[in-house]
Amino acid sequence: MSGAPSPRRGERHGRRISRNTLLLAFSEAAARFCTWALILFLGRHWPVSLYGQYALALNWVSIFAVAGEVGLNALTVREVARRKNKASFYLRHVMALRSGFAIVFWLLLVGIGWVLHYEPLLMLALVVMGLRLLLDALEGGYIYLFQAHQDMAPYALANVLGALIRLAGIFLVVRAGGQVMGAGSIWVLASAFGLGWMVWWGKRRGWKPDFSRFRWADSWQVLRLAVPLAAFGTLQTLYYRVDSVILKSLMGNEAVGFYDMATRILLVVLSLSQLYSMAVYPALASLKGRERDFARLAFRCSRFLFLAALPLTVGGYFLATPLLVLVAGPQYAPAGPVFALLALSILPFFLANIYVDILAIQDTFKLNAQFAFLLSLNVGLNFILIPRWQVSGAAWATVGCEYLGVVLGFTLAAPYLRRLGKTAWIRSLAAPAISAGIMGLGLWAWPGLQWLVLGPVVYGAGLWLLGALDAEDWKRLKSVAAVE
Repeated sequence: MSGAPSPRRGERHGRRISRNTLLLAFSEAAARFCTWALILFLGRHWPVSLYGQYALALNWVSIFAVAGEVGLNALTVREVARRKNKASFYLRHVMALRSGFAIVFWLLLVGIGWVLHYEPLLMLALVVMGLRLLLDALEGGYIYLFQAHQDMAPYALANVLGALIRLAGIFLVVRAGGQVMGAGSIWVLASAFGLGWMVWWGKRRGWKPDFSRFRWADSWQVLRLAVPLAAFGTLQTLYYRVDSVILKSLMGNEAVGFYDMATRILLVVLSLSQLYSMAVYPALASLKGRERDFARLAFRCSRFLFLAALPLTVGGYFLATPLLVLVAGPQYAPAGPVFALLALSILPFFLANIYVDILAIQDTFKLNAQFAFLLSLNVGLNFILIPRWQVSGAAWATVGCEYLGVVLGFTLAAPYLRRLGKTAWIRSLAAPAISAGIMGLGLWAWPGLQWLVLGPVVYGAGLWLLGALDAEDWKRLKSVAAVE
């Protein structure tokens, strides 16, 4: 009976995933509310070109921030989730390795502005905002440990408080006449707070780096194991951020501003699937080697994300322009069609989080190969489509790569889901698709922001009438509020 599923274990995993996802979702909702408020404020107080400079600086720092993880996030979560006594070992080596890479990448940021002939204001913003790299590198070690222990509360609260610091700080800086460099300084301040907060919580859990036990040989071994995962993290970040860099070179700051504003609003939605994936990953990692339980959990998670993504995709497409104007202001109305195109990527983006988790645990080579291919394709499509269709060309490149990526990803992950059979997948697609189609017809016939309220009602009613949620789904939902 070793291969038989364990209902009690599955329920426990489902409860933890649900609780952690809800906790992170509530914190992310609060943080994203601050982000929306900040976008609304900047959209009305900065010209599009100035916002484009700010967005480009953020994108460059984000690229190097993920590259600086060198795979240590996935490695630490995977290993500590299985062996809790390795927490301090991984903490000290993560802090040492990431700090070293942060210094190197900050120096690279300093030189990028000169090589690409950026304007002086933008070069100074890169230098200032790049200081976040070192602070986030030190904080990362503690975040990984909390994630591995499936204890998301400290990170969730730090996320909210950091967002509040950025909102209040940038508001004051801009009102005082500050521009991109001043806003970048507030990002650094928020990162400093996050580091202090996570260190304090880590000490309460007994996690200390204890650098007296640091050995270069151990650090090298950790890095060697992390490198296969590092390629994926870097490739994935470049894949999602390269559009803005190419737009800057081909069309200038205003194009970056339009595209990034649409992307930032969309990230509020996309981040929900990333939070869910963050909660799922340690649970899946703990089931490696138990094929049936692993496949079953991956299927349930994929099904949930498909069900959640469909109405967001349909609603985002039809409500793109009025929603963008509502959040960012009338000067961003020309970016409405771009936002509509990007909304089509919600569905594949949600689903991608699951095949990424599966391959990160089971076969990192396939994961790296896929994102190397997608990055190359995305870059090529951007250079082909942007000169022809301007900012919309970048959006079409993203959408095309996302749908191709999800097909390739689940094809590569299929060997780890083979116990499920095709019937389970087909049955899970029909009811949500019909419900989303009905909602889409309503949006087409009676467009307007009233569908922000009506949409969930219509879609939810369709799911209920068509029996989209089975007994286990209801049981998992009820388990969220159950006592351990």
